[in-house]
Amino acid sequence: MYLEISNIAAALGKNPYESREKMLLISWARHVPLNVIKYLIDNKCIISLGDDEKTYSELQESVYKDSLPAEFDVKDFSTIEQNVISQYKKQRNNEQTEEEIEKLKELTKDNLKKNNGNLQENNIIEKEQYVRGNDRMYYFKITEEACIGGKNDATIGDILIEIKTRIKKVNVRKNEYDLYQLLGYLLATKKTKGKIVQVFNKQKFDSDTMTENEYGIIDITEPYWSEPVKIIIDGLQQYFEDLSNLIKSSKYDYLTTTIPISIRPIAKYKKNDSKLEFCDENVKFKNLFRHLH
Repeated sequence: MYLEISNIAAALGKNPYESREKMLLISWARHVPLNVIKYLIDNKCIISLGDDEKTYSELQESVYKDSLPAEFDVKDFSTIEQNVISQYKKQRNNEQTEEEIEKLKELTKDNLKKNNGNLQENNIIEKEQYVRGNDRMYYFKITEEACIGGKNDATIGDILIEIKTRIKKVNVRKNEYDLYQLLGYLLATKKTKGKIVQVFNKQKFDSDTMTENEYGIIDITEPYWSEPVKIIIDGLQQYFEDLSNLIKSSKYDYLTTTIPISIRPIAKYKKNDSKLEFCDENVKFKNLFRHLH
């Protein structure tokens, strides 16, 4: 069994944006996708696209990509979103529905966060002359049958760097879920020191010492950090035990809270030969659907 290091906090119930129960569903989909597809269809979380029903998922993705400038920052988000919507309306000859526009807005906001993060990460790596990571996968064994893994952002000297792009100035802060990700990378890379570098509107926050909003340089050989490392390892052992039981039993007890009836369906599908093609996916479940395609 496997879990991305970036998802450690969610697996331990420490990510306010992705619950442990939802992460179990995502991990289940990673390991037995066909079982999860059937389960979601049986529970009307995914439904068939009607014979006369049209989907504009591909058009929305295409308009967004064509409208994205080469360089931008958080201050440009509103202008980009307005341009995306304007271009989409032209493509649809002003025959779009309000539902289409709402989905387009969600897609645009979600993609802007991701694309801006990648752009600012690349910029800060070049500007600070960090040694770029993402050159290889690193793994750390939790049990004989389970491990965590991922690619780190960068390093400078013997310090591992995890870069976090903030959308708002108020979000420049110490997040427990960021800390767990950094500690996971330290375990996997066998490095002892790391630091979270935060970037907002091209401004860098990278104190070497702990402040109100920054962890500073973290050294897992120091006693102060032994407890959070233990919390991670113990918590992941329990997570993988729960995941193993879920894989064996297909008994998922959290559907009504993870995917409430009020937001179903979270996607539709159409058949192409014997394969299902998903469309109209709820962007909040993108991590789930990347394992189902």
